[in-house]
Amino acid sequence: MSKVATFIAEMIRMAALLLLTLLLLGSVEQWIFKALYGWNGYLYTSAIGNFLLFFVLYRNYLQFRGWYKSEKNQKLKPFWTRILGISALLLILLPFAAPLLM
Repeated sequence: MSKVATFIAEMIRMAALLLLTLLLLGSVEQWIFKALYGWNGYLYTSAIGNFLLFFVLYRNYLQFRGWYKSEKNQKLKPFWTRILGISALLLILLPFAAPLLM
């Protein structure tokens, strides 16, 4: 396969993984929120947190398992992995704490 074809295949793979990850995590979070509070919450910050979580997972693991191989592929530095992971966790948990504060 040519370099362009593998790049396009990798972009399609990344988009599909992103969609599946966001839908799966969003559904689980919505189910937990409804079980805890009895109503559907607006989990916008959780979606951003899920995206950050996917970004860290992709950069540190999934990009090395795909079709597109490049010498420019690098893992995130441990500092950024920790910062983005903690930020994602806080953004995911924020909607669950908001009803308790009201």
